[in-house]
Amino acid sequence: MASIAEYYAGKSVLITGATGFMGKVLVEKLLRSCPEVKALYILVRPKAGQSMQQRVSDMMKCKVRAKRVLVHNV
Repeated sequence: MASIAEYYAGKSVLITGATGFMGKVLVEKLLRSCPEVKALYILVRPKAGQSMQQRVSDMMKCKVRAKRVLVHNV
């Protein structure tokens, strides 16, 4: 049985609800525990007067620490 880090090595992961409570926990855990994950794609929508970029920025300031975050508008 592979460890979680081994399972996600080289894989891309799509996360919906990434700015919610469980989404933040999942993103942080994957970034911290799975250094070989290829990419995390997060689906974020504007909400409560905040743009997608503002919501992601707030999430990254909170507890999630990433060396590199790319935000793409669709």
